[in-house]
Amino acid sequence: MKQQMKRCAAALAAALCVAATGCGKQQVEIKPADAVQQLKESVTFTDQMTDMDSAGTCRFYDVGTDLVQDSAACVGSGATAESLAVFEAADTDAAQHIADALQTFTDSWIKGYSDYKPEEVPKLESAVLEQDGVYVVFCVTADNAAAKTAVQDLLNP
Repeated sequence: MKQQMKRCAAALAAALCVAATGCGKQQVEIKPADAVQQLKESVTFTDQMTDMDSAGTCRFYDVGTDLVQDSAACVGSGATAESLAVFEAADTDAAQHIADALQTFTDSWIKGYSDYKPEEVPKLESAVLEQDGVYVVFCVTADNAAAKTAVQDLLNP
C-alpha cells in the first residue's frame, strides 16, 4: 500500500510540474528594450527609426501604463507606418488588453494612412501582432513576412 501511495504521489507531482510549465512549454523571459534592438537588427525598415522608453511607448500606442510591467519601441518618422514595440504585461489578461489596444491603433492608422499615404496601408493590414503569455510584440515593416518569422523566433527560441 505504501509503495502504491508513493507512486501515486510521484505521478501527481509530475502532473503538477507539467501543468505548471504549460504542458512542457516554458515561458521565455524577454527584456523589451533588448528585444526591440534584436528585432531592429533582423527586420527591414525603410524609415529612420527612433527608440522610445516605456512611458513613451505606452503613450504612442495608447496603452494604459497600469497594464504594463515594461515596454520599449522604435517608431518611424511618420512618413511611413513602420514601427516596432515589445510589451511585458502585468499578467495574461493585461496582455490581451494590450493586444486589443494595438489592434485599435492599427485600425486607426489604416484609416489615417488611407488618405495620407495609401501605399502604407498594406504594411498596416499585414502588421505582425503576436501575444505569448505576458509578452506582446507589434511590428510594421517593409517586410512583414520576415518580421513575423523574427518575432516568432524571439517568442519561441
